[in-house]
Amino acid sequence: MKQQNDTKKVIADAFQELTTKKAIDKISITDIMKQADFRRQTFYDYFDDKYDLVTWIFYYDLFEKVQPIITWENWENLLMHLLIYLEQNKAYYKKIFLNKKLDSFKEYFIYSIKKMTKQVIDDYFKKQSLSSEKEEIIHTAISFYSYGLSESLYHWVLENCNPSGQHYQKMLVQLVKYRTNIN
Repeated sequence: MKQQNDTKKVIADAFQELTTKKAIDKISITDIMKQADFRRQTFYDYFDDKYDLVTWIFYYDLFEKVQPIITWENWENLLMHLLIYLEQNKAYYKKIFLNKKLDSFKEYFIYSIKKMTKQVIDDYFKKQSLSSEKEEIIHTAISFYSYGLSESLYHWVLENCNPSGQHYQKMLVQLVKYRTNIN
């Protein structure tokens, strides 16, 4: 598995490097593999296409690394990790978000935010038995916050991550605490 991820990471790094020089639509699999110094077929041993690669990059670079801290106690830290990651990679993600052929990535981005939100909220309620009505409200809250957060982050990246990640995190934390009356 480590060797597989190492190879994937080399391919991912090559792709990300190419995105600094070319439009995503102009980057071919051949270009990526030349940059990675692998034969073209190796790409297909690991990815279906470059859109699959984009999804893997997000998962591997962020989601896999924050998985251990996805708890209620760490939600503010988790949010900070997410913002720092997007801010550090804003040029890359801005290109990804603006590419109409990568609309499926936006769906994956929303799915990932929703998955993290659900894990955090499930952790908060893990020791409570909830009525079906409360579970329905929680399910609605998960959708509300995850869609709102993912759309906000999407536009924040498109606006060059202004305000800064640290300031934005403070505002989002304040907003969540205000709305949920958790101080």
